[in-house]
Amino acid sequence: MVNSPTTNLDLEKHLLKIYNHIIQLSEENVSSIPVSDGIQNRDNLLAYLAFLEQDTLELRQKLVENGFPTLEQSHMHVLYSLEKILENLNVTKFPSKKIFVPTPLESRTIMENRSEVLLGKKNTQLQSTIMVTLDENMIYNKALLEDLLVNGMNIARINCAHGHQDLWKQLIENLKTAEKRLKANGKYINKTCKIFMDLAGPKVRIGKLNHVKITVKTGDHLRLYLDSEKLAHPATTNYPAGVPVTLEKAFRNVQIRDPIFIDDGKISGVVLKVTKEFIEIKISSTVVREFRIKEGKGLNLPDSLVSLNVSALTEKDIGDLPFVIQHADILGLSFVHSPLDLKKLYDELERHSAIHMAVVAKIETKDAVHQLARIICEGLKFRSFGIMIARGDLSVEVGPENLSYVQDEILKICAVSYIPVIWATGVLERLTKKGLPTRSEITDASYGKRADCVMLNKGPYIIDSLVLLTKLLKTESRNLPKKQRGSLNLTAQYNVFNSWSKK
Repeated sequence: MVNSPTTNLDLEKHLLKIYNHIIQLSEENVSSIPVSDGIQNRDNLLAYLAFLEQDTLELRQKLVENGFPTLEQSHMHVLYSLEKILENLNVTKFPSKKIFVPTPLESRTIMENRSEVLLGKKNTQLQSTIMVTLDENMIYNKALLEDLLVNGMNIARINCAHGHQDLWKQLIENLKTAEKRLKANGKYINKTCKIFMDLAGPKVRIGKLNHVKITVKTGDHLRLYLDSEKLAHPATTNYPAGVPVTLEKAFRNVQIRDPIFIDDGKISGVVLKVTKEFIEIKISSTVVREFRIKEGKGLNLPDSLVSLNVSALTEKDIGDLPFVIQHADILGLSFVHSPLDLKKLYDELERHSAIHMAVVAKIETKDAVHQLARIICEGLKFRSFGIMIARGDLSVEVGPENLSYVQDEILKICAVSYIPVIWATGVLERLTKKGLPTRSEITDASYGKRADCVMLNKGPYIIDSLVLLTKLLKTESRNLPKKQRGSLNLTAQYNVFNSWSKK
């Protein structure tokens, strides 16, 4: 039996129920999230999250049956879209509201303004700005810095987890000298490259191995010694292999059966035993081969409540902060877990009379994904704020099989909040390091045009990656005025209408 089409009255009732729920839930929570600036951002975020609470599968079917777009397609202005659909159903009166209801034009304007303030002006033909991580060897290769600027680098990144302040200062001075030389030669007119410096944060790592070779395979046990001075040792007849780890307090909430990942997830294990001296894990990696444990490689503990004992802002970060404030345009906060991390950073910046700093919260933990809305609301207290999707650690934390969905949801939540996003980690990685791209990474890099900025990491073929990324980020020809479209349309369909009309 075929279902009868939805009546306008049924659709109107369904839409009004959802509309009223969004208004009520948003207005109930507005007062608990005070912001001095960014009221529109907060209100639109609350409206979207209230919309997500509804089961909209049936509504989507009703909208399509009646020739309307689904509301998921209008997530940046869901309340406005609801009102317009209701108006088409002859509903003309809406209750007075205490929250902001943006139009599509207002949404675009707010987003573009926030993106430009944080990331600078982008090339008119590109959909995103481009950030490039500087290599310390660029101190000795000043021509390479000029090539990066000429080929499209908008933002230069310095990772404070590597090097020292003298090195960073030399890189920045060389970059500014390169800009001046290019401008003197008429090659870099009306442009300025911003400096992005991300604080190192509390990365948990394998400690010093003192040249001891440690290998494990699936089924082996491995001891992680909480004393970073403990000597590493290979497995013996009576004892499993053992290695020291840094940041002992990160392990204080570890429980039996918690997952642990080593070296960006290349090695995975499950906790078997917890003592005051060590954590013993069983290697559960599915690949049947030996893995070498390497000094300095990172560890991820996605289910072990690391944030309860470890702040995103470390003593090293606080020591580096005055340098970053003096030399950087944008500050990146690594391993953010909750709004509290941003509050601590704000307090430190206030102590240095530097609340003017633009700040980017790096989303690379499972906690941060679940706390993203609250992190954004806390971030609105900064004069300029953005989000970086740091996909390396994030992939390990949420599972590589879930990364695609998670990063897509982060993009949506940031879009409805009008918060600029930096798409980072692994972009054109093989091309940058080996000189030859994979097909999948080209698709991935192209997908990055949904973000406001795309980040490239360092490598010997960085110019090749930069040139290719610039091509991938170019505005699609169908979105350009007809006179500006390229002469070659790669997807044009030939001899369709003319040939049919002649039959």
